[in-house]
Amino acid sequence: MVTVAFVLDLSNNWLGGVNYYRNLLTAISRYASDSIRVKVFLPEGQDMDAFRDLSKNIEFVSVSFPARWTLPWFVRKLGMKFFHEDRFLARHLRCHGVGVLSHAPDSVRCSGVKNIAWIPDFQHKYLPEFFSKEELSGRDAEFEHIAECMDKVILSSETAKADFIKYYPQYKEKACVLRFAPVLDFDSPKQVNLVEEKYGITGKYFFLPNQYWKHKNHKVVLEALRILKEEGKFVRVVSTGNTHDYRAPGHFAAIEAFVKEHELSDRYLILGMIPYADVQALAEGSLGYINPSFFEGWSTTVEEAKYRGKPILLSDLKVHREQAPSKGVFFNPKDPEDLAKKMWDMLQQPALDEDVEVLKRRNETALQKFVQDYVEIVLSS
Repeated sequence: MVTVAFVLDLSNNWLGGVNYYRNLLTAISRYASDSIRVKVFLPEGQDMDAFRDLSKNIEFVSVSFPARWTLPWFVRKLGMKFFHEDRFLARHLRCHGVGVLSHAPDSVRCSGVKNIAWIPDFQHKYLPEFFSKEELSGRDAEFEHIAECMDKVILSSETAKADFIKYYPQYKEKACVLRFAPVLDFDSPKQVNLVEEKYGITGKYFFLPNQYWKHKNHKVVLEALRILKEEGKFVRVVSTGNTHDYRAPGHFAAIEAFVKEHELSDRYLILGMIPYADVQALAEGSLGYINPSFFEGWSTTVEEAKYRGKPILLSDLKVHREQAPSKGVFFNPKDPEDLAKKMWDMLQQPALDEDVEVLKRRNETALQKFVQDYVEIVLSS
């Protein structure tokens, strides 16, 4: 049996990353074969609430990394910078019998084990305007090092794999596609009315659970609501997610200003960060999802819509086409009139709820395939 290690630092508030790892580890916990054993290494004192309910097939190990500005810290950093190796971490992994480091952090190798990295997407190649020059050069250097030094590289979609091969053709044999599936709570319908009442939500609404990063393109939804309001049509959108974008500190303030200027507060509800169980309940209570993003690696929103049996309005991206939700309606992410029309059309359609047991089995099948694909990547590394 191969022991696989993950090293997670959950302090950067990247909710997409937290959800990705939670989905993968939960799927492993439920469906992993006897082929792998998983150990998750967390910095000492790390908040692990997101993973507290995982125990089956998962062992959590607290690691006391060298304190900042101490001599051991400098030695470790120098080794990582100039030799692209983390000897401190490698020693811990070997002591715990680890054979494979999965989703290797900081794009550095750990000697004595197989190293698998993960590149979610190549957003910086397509939307360079959303990155600083330092971030662009840093990402290019990091991804090139990953391609060169890792044993395998996981990509979240065939679209991302094509990008990897485009930029690093000499390392194309290392590229592996692992399309993640969401872990859904199918008991959440029982809580829908209570959660909607908690947030003062009544009537039909679209659900938009995206972080307020600029490329997520919330603005086109607001413009669509403005158009619908001018046409005398009432449509409501409920929004959740982190409201901070470190790359554009004033972005969320501009969103709020637009809502106020056009008096959309009754049509566009901003709930921010709310408990995950509440997110699940609101998703279930909605008439459908919206994902207006300019770029995605493999959208959690789209996957959730697929396995909840919900309609979704989504930007016409290559990766969204690859995800192929059966109830997906595509729109031009730069055309609010296109979105407004399709929002109104979807609102007029009668709700066609699918059998919960059918949806649950479909989700379980997807999660089992997710784990099976992951195990194959690990064993072939």
